[in-house]
Amino acid sequence: MLKDKVDDCDLKMWELKRIAAQKANDPKLNDVRLAELKARIASFERRVMDRPTDMGLRYDLGLAYLSGTMNDKAIAEFQQSVKDPKRKSLSHFNLGKAFQRKKMYDMADKQYVSAEADVVSQDYRLEIMYHRAKLAAEAGRIPLAIELGNKIVEIDINYKDISQLVEKWGNPAA
Repeated sequence: MLKDKVDDCDLKMWELKRIAAQKANDPKLNDVRLAELKARIASFERRVMDRPTDMGLRYDLGLAYLSGTMNDKAIAEFQQSVKDPKRKSLSHFNLGKAFQRKKMYDMADKQYVSAEADVVSQDYRLEIMYHRAKLAAEAGRIPLAIELGNKIVEIDINYKDISQLVEKWGNPAA
């Protein structure tokens, strides 16, 4: 527990350094971000080693790996954290993102569908549908992309850039 508290303070210091660098338009901002990410990964790797059955820690480590584009490691952690009922949907969603980055489109779509299964929140459902639509377009499944995009438009026409995307997908020559 004491190690966790020390790590939490260290991570907070990195976060504050990053925020200060962003505000100052520091040219070394990317270096600060990278150092913060490395510290976050190292902290959560240690915590997972100390408590391998804590699925919340595995989820947090998966997020850190995903933000560092370590997709295979992120996938492994989310495949574990999906066992936690509190993080099941979010784990499936992030698995979808990681598989999409690896251009494993069918696997990604299955994960997005699984993420959507237990969703109550309309905003979160729209986010999942948005990712599914973009995935379908990326995979060359334009009719599905348009269908999903139109479902989003029916609910919220101003959701992100979905109106423009649906128009672009439906009219590729434009």
